Amino acid sequence: MQSLPTTRASVADSDWRWRAIPVSVMFVALLFSMHPAQALDLRSVLENTAVVPPAQVGFQEERHNPIFEEPMLLTGRLEYLAGGTLRKVIETPFEEDILIEAGHVVVARDGETRKLALNRSRALKTILGAIEAILSGDSDELEAVFHCELSGTDDAWALQMTPISRSVAKRITRLEVRGDDRSVTSIRINLQDDEWHLMSITRNSLAP
Repeated sequence: MQSLPTTRASVADSDWRWRAIPVSVMFVALLFSMHPAQALDLRSVLENTAVVPPAQVGFQEERHNPIFEEPMLLTGRLEYLAGGTLRKVIETPFEEDILIEAGHVVVARDGETRKLALNRSRALKTILGAIEAILSGDSDELEAVFHCELSGTDDAWALQMTPISRSVAKRITRLEVRGDDRSVTSIRINLQDDEWHLMSITRNSLAP
């Protein structure tokens, strides 16, 4: 049986159809990409990572200061004992116990104890308040004190916070918090004069 003759028109028409397929696929992909990604919601993100006291987590902390040649590296644990009560225990390279409770900071080191009212240091009070708000999932508390900018995805988000108060901003330039859909993974505190501290959480979630 003889095959039908192929004309230039039929060949050109066939080539056009094959060439048009990837173009149409690209067009469909473009339409999908034009739909904006769902924006992250600070309240929802913090609700996902909130913990119920009592709970604790291990940490590694880097303290960078221009006057030191190398950063100071610390390890220990952070405890969320109750509402308004936090505890930071440094285990290396020295031992120090810092308890935040009832509006005071109590520091125990080398057999000596010092007590400081939080109202005497607005910057310190702001930092500690932010950490507790993050742990408890209180977005309203954060937004009352910081300008908050959230980016990323549910499983890899970043929260940039700058103090609303000008007096606090003279000491704290920015707080950067990162996390996933289960927990906070790091907290960075940027201070004036190129000084900054980075606390990395060494476990995926806080646990009693």
